[in-house]
Amino acid sequence: MRTISMILMKERTSMEQVFQYVDQMFEQYVKEVATLCSFRSVKGDNAGLQACRNLLKKKLDALGFCPGEYGGMQEAALLHGYRGVAGKKTLLFYNHYDVVPEGPSSAWTTSPFEIVSENGRLWGRGISDNKGALLARLQAVEAILAVKGELPTGVAFLFDGDEETGSAAISRMAEEEPGALRALTDADLCIWENGRTLPDGSPEAAFGVRSTLTVELKVKTSNGDEHGRMGAELPNAAWRLSWALASLKDMNERVLIDGFYDDVLPATNADLEVLSQYPYDQEGMLARKEIPEFLLGLRDLELKKKIFLQPSLNINGLESGEPWKGFRNIVPHTASARISIILVPQQHAEDILRKLKRHLSKKGFGDVEVIADPNGFPVRTPVDTPWRTVLTRAAAAVYERPLTASITQLGSGPAYLLRTVRPELPIVCACGVAALDSGHHSAKENVLLENYKNGIKFTIAMLYEAGK
Repeated sequence: MRTISMILMKERTSMEQVFQYVDQMFEQYVKEVATLCSFRSVKGDNAGLQACRNLLKKKLDALGFCPGEYGGMQEAALLHGYRGVAGKKTLLFYNHYDVVPEGPSSAWTTSPFEIVSENGRLWGRGISDNKGALLARLQAVEAILAVKGELPTGVAFLFDGDEETGSAAISRMAEEEPGALRALTDADLCIWENGRTLPDGSPEAAFGVRSTLTVELKVKTSNGDEHGRMGAELPNAAWRLSWALASLKDMNERVLIDGFYDDVLPATNADLEVLSQYPYDQEGMLARKEIPEFLLGLRDLELKKKIFLQPSLNINGLESGEPWKGFRNIVPHTASARISIILVPQQHAEDILRKLKRHLSKKGFGDVEVIADPNGFPVRTPVDTPWRTVLTRAAAAVYERPLTASITQLGSGPAYLLRTVRPELPIVCACGVAALDSGHHSAKENVLLENYKNGIKFTIAMLYEAGK
């Protein structure tokens, strides 16, 4: 027992030395992430994407990860690197180096691709989604190697170049070279994309990644718009589409597509325990949205079950009749709507799309054109996985508050592509730099400086814990 205690104490001392190194190097780390974020790595900007790749490949090479590249013709290249440790487990970190476009410059108070440090935060495109988390993980590895000269466990990196537009390179590899993707994802655990802190400062670990089926519905009822006086005799595309949409869901939020809920898994006891303890700020959300109650009047555990365990169908936008031209007394001949279907584990996009088409045909809306590119499925890792204990210990070494477990992150991602080649791979969202108010995809994208430093240290602690 004394020998074990001495080993653990030695490991703790070693980790604390690495933490001190991070404190000393933090100003340099901030400059480095500012440089990475200065590259406009949006789809179509090949110079910005290439600049990111060059920096990351140089970094991986310097750390002994023998960087490789896949794709780059039809899509932004996938970067990968691996450094093993004999007899130890391997942690795989997935991140992406592309970002969404900056949008109108009028929305920004600073230059989108020039990181600004203000009020204890770093502001700029990509700092939270996802370059900050990506580089924090690399800097964690760099710090360990600088202090100790070796890693406590094996590490692999997978850097996606077009996550924001469909992850074409990984998709192609999964389809055309699944063996190669399986080799790149040969790990005991995948730490996904990002992690965040909750308003009380506690770090969160989300044990799933959602999937979304996006669909466009189109109606064309004649060869052109007509004057409104013809409304008694000509079909109206806006009405036609409205009736089709109304057939999809009832007033109690129940999706009416036959078989829609067939594959939805019941909550486990572990799921319910996690949900009961999850600190969802109901009153804060109601106040921010200026509404008196949530849908169906749900609250507490029932509300959280609806959010985290149930699929949903949402209308994202409607278009008909050119309303931007002002009032026009017409019978519109075209109408379109975009809907999104948030899937839960065991639901597959292809199956739900088939059921949607069958529903429309059965209800007499076979003329409604359905446009979709179905792919993917949600990914879940059981919340009672042994890795949760490892994450909990790692978080305790860094944060003043304990780790909060979540059923799944609410955003979608290409985690399913890894599961197609490695069905057994645990995937958890943790060891990140974000917060609830990090403003992904907005002109107010930011991370707390404290979160950035702690994200580096959380990754360091996780590597030490995994190496025990």
